[in-house]
Amino acid sequence: MSHLGAMTPRKPITPVDAAWLRMDGPNNAMVITTVFRFEQPLDVGALDATFARLLEHRKFRQRVEHDPRTLTRASWVDDPDFSLDRHIEHVRLPAPGDEATLEAFVGARMSTPLEHDRPLWHVDVISGVGGNGSALLVRVHHAVGDGVALVRLLLGVSGAGEETTPVEVGIAPPEAVTTVRALADRARAQAATLARLLLLPADNPTPLRGPLGVRKGAAMSKAIPVSTIKAIARANGGHVNDLLASAVAGAVRSYLREPREVRALVPVFLRGGRGESGNHFGLAYLPLPVQEPSRALRLRAVKREMDTIKSAPDATVAFVVLGAMGLASPTLERFGIELFTKKATMLITNVPGPAATVQVGGQDVSSMVVWAPTSGSIGLGFSLLTYAGQLRLGVAADANLVSDPHELVACFEREIDAMRADAGL
Repeated sequence: MSHLGAMTPRKPITPVDAAWLRMDGPNNAMVITTVFRFEQPLDVGALDATFARLLEHRKFRQRVEHDPRTLTRASWVDDPDFSLDRHIEHVRLPAPGDEATLEAFVGARMSTPLEHDRPLWHVDVISGVGGNGSALLVRVHHAVGDGVALVRLLLGVSGAGEETTPVEVGIAPPEAVTTVRALADRARAQAATLARLLLLPADNPTPLRGPLGVRKGAAMSKAIPVSTIKAIARANGGHVNDLLASAVAGAVRSYLREPREVRALVPVFLRGGRGESGNHFGLAYLPLPVQEPSRALRLRAVKREMDTIKSAPDATVAFVVLGAMGLASPTLERFGIELFTKKATMLITNVPGPAATVQVGGQDVSSMVVWAPTSGSIGLGFSLLTYAGQLRLGVAADANLVSDPHELVACFEREIDAMRADAGL
């Protein structure tokens, strides 16, 4: 099936999106992976209507074209050979079709890069999930957009109403300055921040760091009521993000034989790009007190660090650095990515999804799980997504580092249960 509209002029890729595009490698594909679950088989005709709405967003009909005169410039151009058949695949999940089988399928797809000679997305329409159920496995390259942008795109494709709109996240971008002195002060502050980040030593060695391979593993948690997470956070005088990051720290502590402090990279979304695709976030380092045996003290330490991240310019500086990497030569960008990712062990991201149930292909989405990509030398990601009052964790791990990511998921679930018990809930 083909879908071609009027051809449009090429549009240069923004420097930040170009940086994410060139981070792709055989050991770390920069692809956001999402699974939408349904209780019944999906109707092909209804899905066609959904995909037609998706194609109204031009990037889903465009491929990347590199300028042969330079190593650094690329543009979005309409794909003259575009066909939905090259992006939609119908598969039946092997028996027994349970959660473990679905996770194994997701891991196999994560280990397979997207083809760069076509628009950077792929959908598996999966039947035989949990008996009579079905699923959509949607993979979109990070260069197309970040998690927040893609969730908002989903809402537009599904035709969801305002009641499903996710909460606003992130921090406000820096205010515009007009005086020479203010510009100089900001430049000095950003230079000092960059110098501090550059001088940060490599993260502590643990079994969660090491050479990466091609094979990836995926696991997902059970659904956890958002109301429970909020109640635990209130009982501890913290915010939801503080609690979830602390729960990840506790899970990693349980998993490691010799726990020690490690850093996580956390995306910090920069408001102002609402309604647009592309990437609108910087990254900050979050020290995780994995070595701390007290659950209460771990949460207190994480909250203190998260409060610092919100007020510090690190995320904004990282956004600028990503843009500079997108303009640099591929060799220089690879050096920069390796330099910065050696300073962290994992990625932790929390994306607010639709607040109420949405429909895709004419059916209610019963659950939604996401796995964000990691980059450089990082081989472990914890991706949290809230949807219709439920939170689920997706863990993606390089098989060289974590043989069974379900163990980390189980540790996280036990940590949440322990936090709930500590709070008397």
